Amino acid sequence: MKRYALVLSIVLLALAACTAPAPAPEDHLAAGRAALEAGDVAKAIVELEAAIAADPTRAEAQVLLGQAYYQAGRTTEARERLQSGLQQDPKNAQAQYLLGDLFYDANQMPEAALAYAAAVNLDPSQRAAHSNIEKVIDPALAAGKQAASAGQWTQAIGLLEAVTVLKPDSAEAHFTLGNVYFNVGNLDGAKAAYETALTINPQYAPAITNLGVLAYQTADLERAQELFQQALAIDPNDAETHYLLGAAYLNQDERRDAEKEFLRALELKPDLAEAHIGLGNIYLLAKEYDKAVEALKRAVELAPQSPEALFALGKTYAEMGNTEEAVTALKAFLQLGPIEPFKGQAEELLRKLENNP
Repeated sequence: MKRYALVLSIVLLALAACTAPAPAPEDHLAAGRAALEAGDVAKAIVELEAAIAADPTRAEAQVLLGQAYYQAGRTTEARERLQSGLQQDPKNAQAQYLLGDLFYDANQMPEAALAYAAAVNLDPSQRAAHSNIEKVIDPALAAGKQAASAGQWTQAIGLLEAVTVLKPDSAEAHFTLGNVYFNVGNLDGAKAAYETALTINPQYAPAITNLGVLAYQTADLERAQELFQQALAIDPNDAETHYLLGAAYLNQDERRDAEKEFLRALELKPDLAEAHIGLGNIYLLAKEYDKAVEALKRAVELAPQSPEALFALGKTYAEMGNTEEAVTALKAFLQLGPIEPFKGQAEELLRKLENNP
């Protein structure tokens, strides 16, 4: 009888062992966290992998495993885990900082800047512990400028916004970001960026000029003139700003002042097509047709795809009675797909010329 009781006890113990509950994901997570804090990276990896296998949605486990992989030198896996964790929890500053370190170690400076900027936005208190941040700023700014030059506006905005987070006192970064905002039609953003640049450096003439351009676009010509003059007081040798001041004068029919500014712009930069166009329009208004043709033909040589130059040249030839040349210039203008009202004006003038050769 005792023998059977012993067998029964063994069977019950075996059954008890078989039905013992498996460790919960939280247990693996806690064990992995403790191992990582104790410096036992190998054990941390085992426990955290088990935690994720049991529950792949645990962002904290993903991030801790990424940290463990990073310490073990398994950088590709570390990046994958951190990015997975951030998809589940984008506000995890620790993961963003570590991701920035990984990109930095891989010499991917723009990507590092984006990660570090996200991290600083979430928790600026950890910034001092990541000395690499200062080393990614200039490469990120250069990459942002390059993206802007290529018309890659979304990429440029991301990089330049990151630089302004990491180096908020960079007038150049704010100014460049303003230019990108301007190009994508975010004029309020552009204005704010230029004003921030000027808060940092009140003598930053290009930002003053571009605020003048914004005023010009809203037909606030007096304000535009004031800003262009302010910029020229700082940098009197900026050809483009002289041209812009001339354009503002011309739009207020102050032709003498406009001509003076256009000529000054061309002294500084003889190949500035816009200044030649400005002079051509002044001479056209004054009916000095030979001078207008000379200026506008030079503009077309410098900028063959300039609708402004071709339109003004066509009008000049038409007023001179040079029908063939006028038709050629106006057709070239229309081929560029101009916008109204200039398209309609050119088409009407072309009809008159072709019906009354």
